[in-house]
Amino acid sequence: MKLLVRHGLPCSPEKYWKMYWDDDFDAMLRKESAVERELLEERDDGDVLVRRVRITPDRELPTPVAKLLGAPKLVYEQENRWDRKNAVLHWKVLPTILPGKLDCRGTFRIQPTATGCEQVVDGEIKVNVMLVGGQIEKAVVAEIEKSYDRMAAASKEWLAAHPD
Repeated sequence: MKLLVRHGLPCSPEKYWKMYWDDDFDAMLRKESAVERELLEERDDGDVLVRRVRITPDRELPTPVAKLLGAPKLVYEQENRWDRKNAVLHWKVLPTILPGKLDCRGTFRIQPTATGCEQVVDGEIKVNVMLVGGQIEKAVVAEIEKSYDRMAAASKEWLAAHPD
């Protein structure tokens, strides 16, 4: 299932990335996102910064999906590879459930626009489980979309409070 999330923001791409990597912005995001994020690993491979994060949404999955997965929440790990030269973040979900049956990956970019920039999350979500894979894909895509919607709202709030 295709994932595409776009949000316009009132800042330059350079200002966005500066905000994105700011520790105070990260703390604000954790507080407002309804998602707990735990940094598991961080390493600098020269042109690429690699971070592995465990993500636990506050929200529970729909009951039918939770029963199928055997878990009330969609807890997962995500590996982010920030390509500094090309200003693109490549992300990949490392599933804690359905090993070998879940493949979620994509990119996170910030593109310049006439009024600032646009946050673009592009990816592919595949769940290889007979009869219910599509239902699980929809739940995963919905969770990701909600997460980035909250991130965009927090970004706008941060930018309004930090106009410099």
